[in-house]
Amino acid sequence: MTAPPPPLADHVPRDVADWLRAGLPEADPPFAFDRITGGYSMLTYRMTDRAGHAWALRHAPAGHSGGRAHDAAREARAMAALRDTVVPVPRVRMTGGAADPLGVPCHVTDFVEGFVLDRAEQARRVLTAAGLRRASIEIVSVLAELHAVNPDAVGLGDLGPRADYNGRQLRRFRAVLADLEALDSPLDGGRTARLDRLGAELADRLPRDAGGRIVHGDYRLGNAIIGADGSVRAVLDWELVTLGEPLADLGMLLNYWNPPPGAMLGVTVPTAAPGSVTEEEAIAVYARTSQADLGHLNLYRSLAAWRLACLCLRTAMRFGSGAMDDGEDPRRFASTTDHWTDLARSHFDQT
Repeated sequence: MTAPPPPLADHVPRDVADWLRAGLPEADPPFAFDRITGGYSMLTYRMTDRAGHAWALRHAPAGHSGGRAHDAAREARAMAALRDTVVPVPRVRMTGGAADPLGVPCHVTDFVEGFVLDRAEQARRVLTAAGLRRASIEIVSVLAELHAVNPDAVGLGDLGPRADYNGRQLRRFRAVLADLEALDSPLDGGRTARLDRLGAELADRLPRDAGGRIVHGDYRLGNAIIGADGSVRAVLDWELVTLGEPLADLGMLLNYWNPPPGAMLGVTVPTAAPGSVTEEEAIAVYARTSQADLGHLNLYRSLAAWRLACLCLRTAMRFGSGAMDDGEDPRRFASTTDHWTDLARSHFDQT
């Protein structure tokens, strides 16, 4: 079993420091690390040296099983490939694997200054209304620009299967539901059956997508760095990137635009703050930039909300079983499942 990576904010082993110094010729050690994110997601640190240079180091959490959900190597590959396109991404400086001193897949990028907007009150505090308007427009236009990138031209043509993205998503998440149903959890309450029924309906209605474009997989305003002027300075969190149907990304982005009350555990999203464009305006920006046919958009919004419902239910049951234990009440996550399921059904019924 691989030993967990060291908590870098507390102590930097000599071999890790030497490895980083060798890969960053301009660095002036010693290095200091401040954790930005952690827990069950990829761990991200702001890494600085005594000269004031700054980088971001990301690695999978302890116990990472090698799945795509924490795939640092995949993320680094995508960012490196997109570096010379119009899609803003951090510059990758180093990558590492299990055989390197940190002991887990990781990457180091130049640190991009700015704000990660995760709630409305923060957006109001750090941006003017005009700045938030710019951010809410640019996050959509950047998505359209990503979908216009030819994966073959940037070396990502083998990132995943080119066809049947919708089918792959449905099969993957319905398998998750089957596993959850087998747990016979008191948190289920018919939730897995309801979600599986909707999954079957989506399988019947979603088109056989041509796919083959670069799909981020978790595209939203909170996964970007925004400048003080509202510009999108970098798109982050590429670990789920694959080839697939672009409208799946748009559906996910729109579902985070104005989510139903209760779906975000009490968080008011930044696009609810004054200045942000509306959902309808966001759709118009994407349509104008991409020239895409949006006739099936509600189906893709339904698919995205359905995926989020499945993930919330899995989280609730993991908390309920004790597999994840940080004091969270699993019933809160079960409740968010209902909100996302209702939204998925609503979008489906509008098709």
